[in-house]
Amino acid sequence: MTDNREKIVSFIIPVYQAKDTLKTCVLSCLNQKFVEADEMEVILVDDGSTDGSSEICDELQSQYDGRIQVIHGRNHGVSHARNIGIERATGRFLVFVDADDEVKETFIDNMTKYADEGTVIVDETKKYVGAQKLSGYQYIENSVLNQNTHVWGKLFDRQTIVSGNIRFNENLTIGEDLIFLIDLALSQERNHTIRCITEEDYIYNDNPNGAMKSIFKESYMDEFVCWRMAGERLVPHKRQLSEYAFVSLSASQIMTALLVVGKVAVWGKDERDDVLADLAVSEATEQISRALKTRGAFAGLPFGYKIKVILFRISPKLYLDLYYKHKKG
Repeated sequence: MTDNREKIVSFIIPVYQAKDTLKTCVLSCLNQKFVEADEMEVILVDDGSTDGSSEICDELQSQYDGRIQVIHGRNHGVSHARNIGIERATGRFLVFVDADDEVKETFIDNMTKYADEGTVIVDETKKYVGAQKLSGYQYIENSVLNQNTHVWGKLFDRQTIVSGNIRFNENLTIGEDLIFLIDLALSQERNHTIRCITEEDYIYNDNPNGAMKSIFKESYMDEFVCWRMAGERLVPHKRQLSEYAFVSLSASQIMTALLVVGKVAVWGKDERDDVLADLAVSEATEQISRALKTRGAFAGLPFGYKIKVILFRISPKLYLDLYYKHKKG
């Protein structure tokens, strides 16, 4: 076998301030069983790191010459970094890995077992598992709208993404994965090209400094934007999707709105931007009111969220005060 053989997989890893985890992440990708070295590549897209991650990228490229591509750039965000990776990739399949995560050595072998001709996505998930392939519409209903809104732990057919001009929305700082998955699934319509499996070969490491663990910041407003975009994409396909899909969509919009409001509630009053906080509460009020118009949306919420909705609808201020006291003890 030669170095000219078609690569099976391209790992795309956005890198930003990841010096403590980057080497472990990259080595886990390279250390795949039953995959030859020249059948895979790792693409490191350095998104303007200043903590030494850039130098680690270059060291790894030198050490594993021919297996690692490094692209250095300014800080444009994870969506831009992934899109650069898509453009540079040459593998038949794409795998998106966060720089603080890892994959087990059997990840590619287990995934490709299910990636027969015509498969567009192989998804490691507990949200939906079935023996048969799903159509794009079924995948949205049974998996994406069932809280499977991330791109990690999945294998994607590169040609489908490239030919369909499907990319991550660079205007979003939160929720870009959701929109990418919906766009890709909608491109498949009724075609049964998506398989959900029970393997657990992607190691998600909970990052205490991750976007969803930080205090409230303006980018959290993208939570409202991305779920509104999701609705705008799905409504034209209302005849192809079941009523359950829109119940799930509306329930997710409600829970997301309350998540953002919770961040506002624990935002320190000394640091709080009152104008931004009021805007977030107003957006949440509007999103919840709109989502509740969907028949079955309230009934579809977990019990705890039903209580939260009732309290918030009675008085947003009371809800914020109670939430703050609950979290701060």
